[in-house]
Amino acid sequence: MYFLMSHCYLKILSTIPKSKTQKGFTLIELLVVIVIIAILAGVALPSLLNQANKARQSAAKSHIGAVNRAQQAYRLEERTFADDMGLLGIGLPLTTEKYTYSFGTVNSTVAEFRATPTDPLLSAITGCTNANIVFGGLATTSVTLEEQPAPGAGTIATPPSC
Repeated sequence: MYFLMSHCYLKILSTIPKSKTQKGFTLIELLVVIVIIAILAGVALPSLLNQANKARQSAAKSHIGAVNRAQQAYRLEERTFADDMGLLGIGLPLTTEKYTYSFGTVNSTVAEFRATPTDPLLSAITGCTNANIVFGGLATTSVTLEEQPAPGAGTIATPPSC
């Protein structure tokens, strides 16, 4: 009897039409994937842009460091600092894509070299080369970098003074 009932049950099940197998994704599944990708992009993009700005600021610091070292060498020979890139004998441009470079205060005891950003998201940087007079015109030199963070609200940062 049990065998007969299970045989009938299987017979009934075999007459039910089988559902078609799915080929592809539903609209809901696609929308979920798009939302997840959008959230990940929203988190990663600001971080990526911030890294690009840090690289630009690092290039500006390197540029200023080269001028500061050249100023130290020039001061050793001439007993004053140079106020012109040609006097330093280094081939660095005064304008790059994101920064404009200029000399600030220059005399026998201090030389400022400034990096002014063209982008309001970048910091302004000043390289300060100082001469500490030891005896007569002889001096020791020291170098510092001063940084003015970007003020925000679309305003360009102003390089600080030494």
